[in-house]
Amino acid sequence: MKECMDDASSGHIRENKKGRKTVYLCRHLIAGRSQVVQCEIDRMKPDDYDEAVKLHNRATKGLSCEIFVQTPEKDMRRLLGRGGISLGVWFDGRLICMRAIVTDGKWVDEILADMGFDADPARKTVYTDHCVVDKDFRGNNIQFLTHYEMENRIVDRYETFYTTVSPKNSFSLQNILGCNFVIVGLKELYSGNLRYILKKPLSRCIPIWTRGHLVIPIRDTKRQTTAIAEGYVGYKLIRRPRGFSVLYAPAGDNPPKGYWRNMAVSKQEEY
Repeated sequence: MKECMDDASSGHIRENKKGRKTVYLCRHLIAGRSQVVQCEIDRMKPDDYDEAVKLHNRATKGLSCEIFVQTPEKDMRRLLGRGGISLGVWFDGRLICMRAIVTDGKWVDEILADMGFDADPARKTVYTDHCVVDKDFRGNNIQFLTHYEMENRIVDRYETFYTTVSPKNSFSLQNILGCNFVIVGLKELYSGNLRYILKKPLSRCIPIWTRGHLVIPIRDTKRQTTAIAEGYVGYKLIRRPRGFSVLYAPAGDNPPKGYWRNMAVSKQEEY
């Protein structure tokens, strides 16, 4: 992505007679009121460009590039056309959420190169550019709903998701990790802004040996980059008295050296 913006609550999806999927979400109103309303999820089209730009600008207004980098309008057209797949959520004809992924092979390769990864000659990789939600509808698990809806649409054609999240955007990081992405990189992107690089395989998933985890404060970038270089992945965000920490664990088909012995002797402390 360039990043995702949402937090969590609940929602339920079903398909309506028009072929669109209906979801009931909580809309936040003035004076502390809220109301459950009927919304619709569907794939967006090039004709939705103006709505997409308006929502994007509305949802990201006032955010610094340290938190969220806006998608250029030329890229928005590509995401709504042949360069990607975009899902929208509408309430009463108004766009209130957009999730967009990059599918164009050359574009994906450019993104992978920026992140320090090899190109994908098989063209089986996609990249989540952004997910934005109108402030009146945040807190509905829309990030989860739209991500898994997107997975259902692409799972037969693609094998790997990548995305990025700012370390300063704890809500989005928690949601992305909750969608079973893992942190596989931490570097400066988007003109020098620090970002986690996250990956989610849709085919072969490598085991994570969570009983060998490290607890690293989110502010300690040096220890995190060292852990990643040693084959650890970040799989969970936790809140501690001095702030957030990320749990990193070894990843691979075989347990790390001494794994079973350490479990038997120390009975790994609960975080």
